[in-house]
Amino acid sequence: MKLTPFFKLVRLPNLVIVALTQFLLQYLVLLPALREAGLNPILDAFHFFLLVFTTVLIAAGGYLINDLLDYESDLVNKPDLVFVNRVFSMKLVWAMYAFVALVGFAIAWYLAGYVENRSLVLIYPASFFLLFFYSKRLKRMPLWGNVIVAIFCAFVAGVVLFAERENFALMGESGREVTVLFGGYLLFAFLSTMLREIVKDIEDMEGDAQLGLQTLPLRFGIKSAKNWALAIGVMLLFSLLIFVKWLAGRQEWLSVAFTTLGVILPLLYTLIFVRKSSTKGDFSRASFLAKLIMLSGLVLLLVCKLA
Repeated sequence: MKLTPFFKLVRLPNLVIVALTQFLLQYLVLLPALREAGLNPILDAFHFFLLVFTTVLIAAGGYLINDLLDYESDLVNKPDLVFVNRVFSMKLVWAMYAFVALVGFAIAWYLAGYVENRSLVLIYPASFFLLFFYSKRLKRMPLWGNVIVAIFCAFVAGVVLFAERENFALMGESGREVTVLFGGYLLFAFLSTMLREIVKDIEDMEGDAQLGLQTLPLRFGIKSAKNWALAIGVMLLFSLLIFVKWLAGRQEWLSVAFTTLGVILPLLYTLIFVRKSSTKGDFSRASFLAKLIMLSGLVLLLVCKLA
């Protein structure tokens, strides 16, 4: 198998970000708070790794099914990044999807048994089905597809806290900072993803229109879609300002400086750029800027805990 095309097929950089996000939240935020409260984590290092691995497999499966079901529109929207029926046969990609699903389900079943709660295994097929349904139907509807992707991005962080939910109820004072950081990151992940997904829908209008999809810009027009993106961006901006106020109250000035210079100002620039955008090239750049905003949230997490 050709490794470079395969890594592009499953979006390896995005999978690395998924794993990195969960490891940072676990080892920089949650575990120190658990130690402060005198509690041991429910998942040891090995079992937490398995949890991260199942999340990565869910994401990889989502990318594979998306490329399979969006093959025709991708030929128009991003012809240079189409690997289905070029590098890998459609039959082989379906086999990859099935393999990823089965391996992930087996690990999820083991983890559910390890924590003595078999019902938790249902989270895995539910996530896989939701991403399949997203690629098959929801992404073809205004906003619904954007919401599902944003929820999954928040889920990447949320599942870490969910795994330690029993301990979290016992953390007391040490749980307050965890609540702010996890809650803030969940909100940031949701809103920043929504912003990028709407801009990306505008960028991909040509290919989506050929397939008769009803994304937000195709259903209500580019102006309406831009207004939605700007409104979500403003909500993100206000949430960041509230976070800056919280940081200032704790006199964490380095974190205040990075949030302001590394996240808020780039977000303002991105919103102004989105408002002025009119061509596919403009929206492609705006989509890239929005992705950088998403990555800046991960760097902010590092700054807040290591500063």
